[in-house]
Amino acid sequence: MIRGFCCPFLLFVLVTANAGAQSWPSANFRHTLPIIGREQPSQVRFAHDGRVFVAEKSGAIWMYRNLLDDAPEQIANLGGSVHQYADRGLLGLELDPRFPERPYLYILYSFNGGLFSDMAPRWPATDCPNPLADFAGCVISGRLSRLTLIGNLATDEQVLIEDWYQQYPSHSIGSVRFGADGYLYVSGGDGASYLGGDWGQRGNPAWPDQRSPPDQGGAVRAQGLEVESLYSGQVWLNGTIARIDPMSGNGAPGNPIANTNASVNARRIIAYGLRNPYRFAMRPGTSEIWIGDVGWRNWEEINVVPQIGAKPELHNFGWPCFENLDHVSEYSARPLCGNLYTGNDSGGRTPVTMPFHAYPHIGNKAITAIAFRTANTWPADYKGALFFADYIDNSIRIIRDIDQDGIPDPIVGASAPAFGQGNLFAVDLTEGPGHDLFFVDINNGRVGRVSWDADPNQRNLAPSAAITMEAGSSADGPPRSVAFTAANSVDPEASALTFAWDLDGDGEYDDASGTTASNHYFVAGPEPLRISVGVRASDASGAIDVARMTISILRDSLLVDGFDSAKAE
Repeated sequence: MIRGFCCPFLLFVLVTANAGAQSWPSANFRHTLPIIGREQPSQVRFAHDGRVFVAEKSGAIWMYRNLLDDAPEQIANLGGSVHQYADRGLLGLELDPRFPERPYLYILYSFNGGLFSDMAPRWPATDCPNPLADFAGCVISGRLSRLTLIGNLATDEQVLIEDWYQQYPSHSIGSVRFGADGYLYVSGGDGASYLGGDWGQRGNPAWPDQRSPPDQGGAVRAQGLEVESLYSGQVWLNGTIARIDPMSGNGAPGNPIANTNASVNARRIIAYGLRNPYRFAMRPGTSEIWIGDVGWRNWEEINVVPQIGAKPELHNFGWPCFENLDHVSEYSARPLCGNLYTGNDSGGRTPVTMPFHAYPHIGNKAITAIAFRTANTWPADYKGALFFADYIDNSIRIIRDIDQDGIPDPIVGASAPAFGQGNLFAVDLTEGPGHDLFFVDINNGRVGRVSWDADPNQRNLAPSAAITMEAGSSADGPPRSVAFTAANSVDPEASALTFAWDLDGDGEYDDASGTTASNHYFVAGPEPLRISVGVRASDASGAIDVARMTISILRDSLLVDGFDSAKAE
């Protein structure tokens, strides 16, 4: 599916190599398929009210009322705007941190147009003439947009960013995620050829790159900030991680170049020098970014961008001058790469940061999903672990947090051990209900759930807890009573559920029981009070799941509907 590796088109053909039955570390693990029958799904997201959202590569977005819903509704179809050829399509989906109280969905897709004055669609939605020929390629852009969900329709597309020059059909846009700081993070690939060195000499004269200086196009766009002054207008977002305000699309306050006279894109960028950062994950409770960067000749990488702090710094991961620790021969003669190689590989505007983890190509590889697990519902050595998937290897691998300090521990001189293998085709991993690991299988059109049972002969899936407000209650406002319901909670085995409530945000589920609960909230001081309210759903076998939502209480009725209300707790 992901053509970021070295070989010709493999995207979205049913690859048969390594496509046997799935295997897991022990008989205690198993997988189930809560969602099937989708057409090339690309991402899945879970809302605290129990709803599940699935994006498809074609541009469709589906809404499930809960994990037992067998009649989902299509809430959006951007097929008229999406170029879904090869590695392109609707690839990124994220919910507002306070969804559905703030009813926003954020989408990242390959826009079948852009960069020039003509309108979409520019090319056939699922085709590209002569996609790999020199002076060809179907030039498009990428779009990051916000949709508003009203009822069962997500409409009112607000384009936050249109950028990412993409000449060739691989290394397209990637993922969109919220950090714990409430800002939106977005990734995009270099948009270049993977068949050989590409520094712009293969440019398409009919759809030219109008910004890059000579010999600075192609994959070298990923190093745009190294020679920013040479660009016409501004650098591209190709090969970068951007951190933005989710309402305006502007660079977020505190970014490394936020307080300068730099271009709009430069103020957005916090990391660059990436080839195809198709998927990334936030370390739980932080805005620290763990990136799966699809490699080329020899290496797949996991790169880490620290949380933006008081002294923010840019991070440069070296592509196309570096792949892991290696100099890339096809680009070594580029003057920009020569600058990075000086001083024992410590030169340039931003010296290169080496990967947290890299694994070699033995055959083809493509890292296509990455996620953390936070809970102790599985054995202790899985708590805090980082999981990543390789589409070509058809595997899910694990890097454990051995010392349990909340950070996975580096693996030195060895490959990460396999966690799952065979017929997975995972292009997304995420923690979901029951703190289980969910994977999106793009080839088989399904979402899988990996769970663990202490006794393999007594199988039991955890319920899916849901929390939302009763009609007439509001999430933000002056002192008031708020009524909650867990009625959309479901159990896969149809077990009767019991509920316990944390209404005061102290983390203890001792304030109420039953499907509904309410509480009166007030604020004593001048500052708004934000409370994370939770419900714990338990089945007859003792398996649990928790859902939480945030409410705010103001001293008076003046409520500003600004970005601050979107920040995650």
